[in-house]
Amino acid sequence: MNPGDRVVVRFRKGEGAPGDWRRDPSATASDVTGVLVATPDDGAWAVDRDGEIVLVPADLVMSVRVLSDRPVRNSEIRALERAAARGWPGLESTTIGGWFVRAGGGFSRRANSAVPLDRGATLDGTVTEALSAFYADRDLSARCAVVERLIPSVHVDRDRFEIEAIAMVRSAETMSVRRDVEITMTDTPSDAWIHAYLGSADRVGSPELVRRVVTESMDGSLGFASVTDADEIVAIGRGAVTTDESFDAGSRGAAWNGITCLWTDPRLRGSGVGTAVIDRLLTWGREFGAEQAYLQVETTNTAAIRLYRRLGFIRHHTYGYLPL
Repeated sequence: MNPGDRVVVRFRKGEGAPGDWRRDPSATASDVTGVLVATPDDGAWAVDRDGEIVLVPADLVMSVRVLSDRPVRNSEIRALERAAARGWPGLESTTIGGWFVRAGGGFSRRANSAVPLDRGATLDGTVTEALSAFYADRDLSARCAVVERLIPSVHVDRDRFEIEAIAMVRSAETMSVRRDVEITMTDTPSDAWIHAYLGSADRVGSPELVRRVVTESMDGSLGFASVTDADEIVAIGRGAVTTDESFDAGSRGAAWNGITCLWTDPRLRGSGVGTAVIDRLLTWGREFGAEQAYLQVETTNTAAIRLYRRLGFIRHHTYGYLPL
């Protein structure tokens, strides 16, 4: 968790504890809900509760739970995950026990994992066996993207997550950014774009496979942004406009712009180039009817989370990749 997260801090009542807002003298514990200001480096958790800074001594804290930045219904989480699944569906997909199951030749966790999109999806023994068999038939490691609140907690051991990530959302309104950055938008990625993406985090995969995975979507529109300096790509991004309707629905759902594949040359970080790319992708998405946007970021990438918060993205929900 990071400063700026909305949290609930549960604590034992005792010397140094904040006042109990319930005013129940028989209670042995209480809690405070607000925005995390500081973690207990100095011995206390600091929480902003409606403008009041509440300090909770670390030795009294029983648990700290991170909340969405605003109340979010399970149906909203499921809808956003449907749009995201359409925007990065892998190279083949099917449905097993309420899970949308993707395979993408082994490139990226997202394209090679199952995500729960139907109400009632579980991760019991029968489903686990079926998912494992699907991936074994393709010589791939079996994993699930376990989305918070969509899967019964009894079925999930969070300590086994490979990584945990946050889905963050914002409106597609234009941001205040540099306007002197020349950004090229194309329907398909160039060879140089693919090379930059592969090298951005030492990703493993052939350029041909990567191209196939990033150019797939389900009934969506794709856009690839790039910034070039001296004939060298120095920043990239990908947008995918898809809808959040149910897979068996006849009506069209809301359009979302999924922003992925963001990378800026380390030499230009902090210059506003990467922010300009995000803004250009938001504008591009609006041209295809997307008034909302989302991106996904690992919980350990605190610098990126702080940046996205400054740009107006808020925490929607979390998910973790669980190997089977």
